[in-house]
Amino acid sequence: MTSYLGHQKPQQIFCQSLAKDKLHHAWILAGDKGLGKAAFAQQAAHFLLNSRNQPVTFSDTQDDEAGHLLSAGSHPDFRLLSRGPKGDKEEKKARDNGLASLEEHELARNIKVDQVRGLQPLFQNQASISEYRVVVIDAADDLERAGANAILKNLEEPPRNTIFFLISHMPDRLLPTIRSRCQILRFEPLDDDEMRLLLMAAAPKLGPTDIETLVLAGEGSPGRALQYIEIGLAELESIAREIIKTGDRDNRLKSELARKLALKAAAPRYRAFLERAPSLMAELIKAEQVPRSMEAIEKWREASELATVALPKALDNQAVIFRLGSLMGDLAPTGHAK
Repeated sequence: MTSYLGHQKPQQIFCQSLAKDKLHHAWILAGDKGLGKAAFAQQAAHFLLNSRNQPVTFSDTQDDEAGHLLSAGSHPDFRLLSRGPKGDKEEKKARDNGLASLEEHELARNIKVDQVRGLQPLFQNQASISEYRVVVIDAADDLERAGANAILKNLEEPPRNTIFFLISHMPDRLLPTIRSRCQILRFEPLDDDEMRLLLMAAAPKLGPTDIETLVLAGEGSPGRALQYIEIGLAELESIAREIIKTGDRDNRLKSELARKLALKAAAPRYRAFLERAPSLMAELIKAEQVPRSMEAIEKWREASELATVALPKALDNQAVIFRLGSLMGDLAPTGHAK
């Protein structure tokens, strides 16, 4: 667990409620994916679980007993509910390498009601080594209906000194009865300075150019930017920006992109680029860094539609990337485009 950067307002609201002895028993951490809601929940859990021993802040290194136990996943007063393995094969992989090793398609669709019921032994006993017990649900949007109703019962009759953090990317879709029993903390995209600080701390070996590329690509979402670091998207975005700038009349850059993303091992980068390419086009059109016109908007719309259907329709990777490159090249200012 690492230091937490950004989102000063949610930190202030939470810490003030604790200081005034008015800490609500259930919190919905609401906002888009990748903004840092799960990291906030981890930091808040450490804050609470360490409170009996010494005061802590959200910027601590967490080099203490509570932090060590949370990092090891063995704190007796903490529970994390998230989607588990999809089947026996995935469950074995999770046992061998940890749940974090599973990819999206290897996870179950929902958080099961049995997982929620598994919390009951925690509630039937007093906290073991802390003043509080903490439950994090990541994400509450993934609770199956029976699981949501089971959590609701806990929220209606909260166990003593138990704090719930419900991470939600779509809070409006949660049961109204759940929302009514929680205090909502809303998370907004980080500003560019916060993104730079976070990225420099997370990837100290990256140069200034790559950092700036990831700040732009992340769009205020540290989770998205960090994912892009893992898959090397900064390099791909640099190529895409050069295509948009020059038009790539000889197709050299388009071919390079297609080659880098065609192999099976490049599947995560391919998926990320499908998401990023239309967003990049939209950003540059909006910022008027390329000529804004109905033709440019149509190119963006075609790219968005192609990126949306490429995976479900199992379209040829090279053909998709080359076509996306052509659409990006068409945005080049007159005099550069072919």
